[in-house]
Amino acid sequence: MHKRLKGKRDGERAGSLSAVHRIGFELLKKIHSVDSAIIPLHLLEICLSLAEIYGGLFLTAELIDALLGASFERAARLAGGLLLLNLCFGVAIHLVKRRFRGMKNKIWLIFYIWLREKAFSLDYETMEDPKVAEKILFSERTSDMYGGLGVLLYQYCNIFRSILHVLLSISMVVYLCLSKPVRAEGILGVLASPLASLLLFAAVLVGMAVLSFRVFCRFAQKQKEIFDAHTGVENKLGYFLMQIYGNPKAAKIIRIYGMEEMVLENTRINQEKSMAYFRRMCEIERQEGDANKLVSSFFTVASYLLAAAKVVTGAVTVGAFTRYAGALNQFGNACFTIISSHGELRKISTYMGDFLEFLHTESIHEKGSIPVEKRDDGEYELAFENVSFHYPGKEELVLKDVNCKLRIRGKLAVVGRNGAGKTTFIKLLCRLYEPTQGRITLNGIDIRKYDEEEYRRLFGVVFQDFKLFAFPVWENITAGFERRDERIREALRQADAEATVAKMPQGLDTFLYKNVEDGVEISGGEAQKLALARALYKDAPVVILDEPTAALDPKAEAEIYAHFNKMVEGRTSIYISHRMSSCRFCDDIIVFEDGRIVERGSHEALFAAGGSYARMWNAQARYYEG
Repeated sequence: MHKRLKGKRDGERAGSLSAVHRIGFELLKKIHSVDSAIIPLHLLEICLSLAEIYGGLFLTAELIDALLGASFERAARLAGGLLLLNLCFGVAIHLVKRRFRGMKNKIWLIFYIWLREKAFSLDYETMEDPKVAEKILFSERTSDMYGGLGVLLYQYCNIFRSILHVLLSISMVVYLCLSKPVRAEGILGVLASPLASLLLFAAVLVGMAVLSFRVFCRFAQKQKEIFDAHTGVENKLGYFLMQIYGNPKAAKIIRIYGMEEMVLENTRINQEKSMAYFRRMCEIERQEGDANKLVSSFFTVASYLLAAAKVVTGAVTVGAFTRYAGALNQFGNACFTIISSHGELRKISTYMGDFLEFLHTESIHEKGSIPVEKRDDGEYELAFENVSFHYPGKEELVLKDVNCKLRIRGKLAVVGRNGAGKTTFIKLLCRLYEPTQGRITLNGIDIRKYDEEEYRRLFGVVFQDFKLFAFPVWENITAGFERRDERIREALRQADAEATVAKMPQGLDTFLYKNVEDGVEISGGEAQKLALARALYKDAPVVILDEPTAALDPKAEAEIYAHFNKMVEGRTSIYISHRMSSCRFCDDIIVFEDGRIVERGSHEALFAAGGSYARMWNAQARYYEG
């Protein structure tokens, strides 16, 4: 049974502020776990900037009153204080920003590190689940498009800054409301009274909050629908850019078959769709922004009228009016920022929610805890006991009631037609998958009970679809183990790859391929030899070749297997092939047919029996006679 997400689904994420902030706060906790200083530094910068703004408002108001009252000495002192305030806070803010400038890159990069660390921590079967792979690609691509953790932190800082602006400006306006008018005649005097002022201000504030929330709800679903549709188009464009335009193999096919116009036309169609979504998204954002500005404008106008009434009735001075006007201006901007930042957070939560879902994904299988016994003699007995298996999401059994023991230090060939279950047999043996029924044992103990990493150290494998990386040669050979140059050269000699590496410009330090460095391109045969050297360098007690030479003709394959057979002398070796020519040097052969072991024995015994093995041998004999 798959253990999947602990979070809630997309509908909840897009539908409520609480769901948006549930995702946001969890991500902030993860940011804090990476660097405990970055959030406090941002908060410090916010507090310093607010102190600069509101300190300036108070000093400016006092300066205006001093000038209007012809108190020039006091005005000079206030002007000097204003300059000193701006200088001190400006320097402090600059120092804080310089401190966390480098942290932003760290936060941006850690997102991709978390993705990959989590991916490597999951078992192979979980990572093969298309839904899991889709979450990774979706989170990564949308993060590149719209910004990741850094943008999330920036938006939360904007919200926190704006909330403080709102609280400070409201407190100033409340103080303004409580100011008693000196001239209280007529309707203006009544409106300027403390009680009436407070009631009017509260009504305007509540009305603004209600209207702002309605605007948010109105545009939330529209934004989500456009965003979801847009990312689907971006996935297609990403495929064209990465898998077609950036793929040398695809480039050959495109030129041979003249597919240029077809590929370009498909790209143009998806680009037009993408631009249409962008235009629609920008239009919705513009409409939401206009609606929010309209709401905040009503509040600002009403507040200015209230402040003007207070000045006219003598409740406050002209200088104080400028202070309150500045505070109201900050309030209007802050309200707009809160709403727009929530809109951005709503968008971020859509794809970052999938990112969190991926981080919460648990492996299907247990890792095991029993240590594998270290044996210098390589005496490890492996056995399949009534093993059946089907791939996740499918019901058809690929292996059916398989029973067999692998001989210690023997040479085993696993043969059969394509699709007979040979590679699946090896994937189960290497614990990339677990049996649907039955069990596999190591020295009589179910392999699921062993520590997963320790168990896999028993195997050196070259799969049919082996992979070399755009790393230096030595890293491809050592595969994470300690670098020992003499041991590397010995593995290269055994794999007949020493001459290939000797011709490279930096020898063992030469990068393969040109993905990340100006490395060297190597042929398929040369890559195959380096993959063999990697398996040998690991010095594992069990060595497996899973049809790495399937593209070669039968004679060439038999020669390579015979040569490799000498290299693994004294170890348990397993050779998987659908061709019989690679089996003659093996002392034990297992024949798979339709997911079952139908025959087992030596080449001579199986050939004499005249069964499946003999029929396949005779059918292929013309390729390797003589």
